[in-house]
Amino acid sequence: MLTRFSLISIFKHNVTLMRCFGLFSFLLFLSCEEVNYELDNPFDPENMDLDPPALFFHPPEINATVGSPISVELYGLKLDPAAAAHLDVRYDWGSVTVESVIPGPFFTGENNPMEVTVDEQGVLDIFIYYLPDMESDQNEGGTWSLATVYFSTTSTGESELLYGPNTRLRDANNDPVWIKDFGSGYINVE
Repeated sequence: MLTRFSLISIFKHNVTLMRCFGLFSFLLFLSCEEVNYELDNPFDPENMDLDPPALFFHPPEINATVGSPISVELYGLKLDPAAAAHLDVRYDWGSVTVESVIPGPFFTGENNPMEVTVDEQGVLDIFIYYLPDMESDQNEGGTWSLATVYFSTTSTGESELLYGPNTRLRDANNDPVWIKDFGSGYINVE
């Protein structure tokens, strides 16, 4: 079997292949547009009209039926480093009751945080402490969940969630951590 080998024919095919590849690349380049996302998620802390550092409820509004369990996260937005918090949460105890509170990742380090909860007729006091370890005696701050509150709904109505006047954060030196703004939340029970 005789095979003819010609360098000109190989070069000719390569030129054609390169032209096709160039044309394809040019068309692909022209068809691409810069992505323009609409950042309008109402649950995004940047869209809540809060001046950081701030505390807010996530989600800010919950619709539920009587007898259903719900949860709300107590969130901090761009908080400075802290070692402890007293979260004074006000709610309508006629339509919801507190089932439990779980500390969030804001105060979690090498050790799990210590948490004490006192619930008295619409006033929920949550005390959370960062437990020091060999590397740190406070967290690094930032935007994190401080705690999650689990409610059960007992009757129809609207319950506004508010941070009360006793809400405070402290750093490792027991100095106050500044909170500039507080968000509110709503639980609608149907």
